[in-house]
Amino acid sequence: MKALDTKSKILKEGRALLQRYGYNGFSFQDIADTIGIKKPSLYDHYSSKEELMIAILEEYDRLFVAWTQKVDPLPPKEKIRQVFQVFYSFSCDGKKVCPVLALITDLKALAKPVQTAMRAFIDKWLTWLTGVLKEGQKSHSIRSDLKAEMLSQMIYSQIMGAQLQAKIKNDPDLILEAANGVIALISRESKT
Repeated sequence: MKALDTKSKILKEGRALLQRYGYNGFSFQDIADTIGIKKPSLYDHYSSKEELMIAILEEYDRLFVAWTQKVDPLPPKEKIRQVFQVFYSFSCDGKKVCPVLALITDLKALAKPVQTAMRAFIDKWLTWLTGVLKEGQKSHSIRSDLKAEMLSQMIYSQIMGAQLQAKIKNDPDLILEAANGVIALISRESKT
């Protein structure tokens, strides 16, 4: 059981450091120091930083799936608002950003398997968001003059940019302001 606990601690701390400092902003030594083990012990659980990054993305994917199931009963615009709430909570927790954004800043330094895992997660996320937008378009709560795929790309860009602004300005509320702007932009105008 101790090995599993150590592996979980490594994963948790690796993700926290990634979200705060980016891929090149921390080392295995930083993880070892934080959780109180010797650096060589990390290699018993993860053979490389790249393997750890893939494990972080796999965990983030599992959490994402669980989260989508939790918000599934909500109306489409509320689901989108809840997306921003997730990133707001990251920002309130030590100026973190989502793991994907943290990795994007060091994209060229990442091994191909990490880049592939990252792209797969982004595609999955955008597919989910596009589905939510189509659901809203079908129920006439979200504007239908623009394709759902285009709106999902716009929302994704807003979320990524809002996280960066919140981190730079040390103001998580910027993420909530971005949410309000996005909801206003995607809302179907009522005919008077």
